[in-house]
Amino acid sequence: MPKYRLGRLRGGYVAVYYDESGARHRNSLGTDSKVAAQAAVDDLNKREESAPGQTVRKLWDSYRQEKAGHRIAESMLTTWKALEPTFGDRVAESIGDETVHAYIKWRRQPTEAIAGLPGIPGKPAYPNGRSDGTIWTELNHLRIVMEWAKKRNRIQLAPYIPMPPKPAPRDRWLSRSDVQLLIDNATSEHVRLFIILAITTGGRKEALLTLTWEQIDFVRGIIHLDDQQSTQKRKGRASVPMNKSVRVALVEARKAALSKYVIEWNGAPVKSVKRSLAKTAEKARLEDVTAHVFRHSAARWQAEAGIPMSKIAQYLGHSDSRITEKVYARFAPGHMQDAADVLDIGFAEVQAIG
Repeated sequence: MPKYRLGRLRGGYVAVYYDESGARHRNSLGTDSKVAAQAAVDDLNKREESAPGQTVRKLWDSYRQEKAGHRIAESMLTTWKALEPTFGDRVAESIGDETVHAYIKWRRQPTEAIAGLPGIPGKPAYPNGRSDGTIWTELNHLRIVMEWAKKRNRIQLAPYIPMPPKPAPRDRWLSRSDVQLLIDNATSEHVRLFIILAITTGGRKEALLTLTWEQIDFVRGIIHLDDQQSTQKRKGRASVPMNKSVRVALVEARKAALSKYVIEWNGAPVKSVKRSLAKTAEKARLEDVTAHVFRHSAARWQAEAGIPMSKIAQYLGHSDSRITEKVYARFAPGHMQDAADVLDIGFAEVQAIG
């Protein structure tokens, strides 16, 4: 977000900005021409943003402000808690391999919990250290911000960020009996409703936790995972039809609703279900149950039932069905069977060897 904004004062144009304490300042631009004033403000912002010594913290905050409302801006709140102690006050262009490798080594070691992140401060939160997948995500966010800063001419050269190996994605999915176990062992009503919505809509957790009753169309039987009133459409948020199970759950939840949010706790929106899901999974004696596993499982169930990839893509809110096909086509009945049949060499039955 630019530091300076165009304003008016006593008939003239001024550059308006707020200092760190929140106090407003208005500097005269010495012109009553709006075009000239806009050019002056643009020049002030350009000089401010290209000033030498840009810290990672300043660039990080600017990037998040520009991406406000996007999924990455929210996830960067978590990754920043890990990155800030090492990189926050560093001049962006001064970052080198030594710092990044030291960061990777630190994150791989058993560490105490970081304030605001899972775990109890003062106690080992991760006895085996953080996974390379987590570290990769953190450093990738740093790399994205550095590349953005270079494109915006905030820095002259984006530092090279060496990355740990990116692990292959885990193919964790839930069977129908797994899901039923989780529903039966849900530690609270809002977790139970989240599980039902997650598996029946294939929605992302952010979409489900911000879902309001205005987005539930009981008459037409449709759940709008994206806010229909918003001009900003978000990634992976489709409008999906209700099935019988989710309709029953929603009707019951509507009767007890205390707020506009579908998933609530004591009348307030639920910010995270991470711990609640973990407790529910522990009670159900299941491992590796995350919010995203339900979305993956929903798509796999659809693929195994022979639903066309184009329909699964629409259901998941994918903009390109090739993304869906790349991940889920292998689960479809008879996947590549025709390709295998072309290579049949004509044996009518299995022949004994020897």
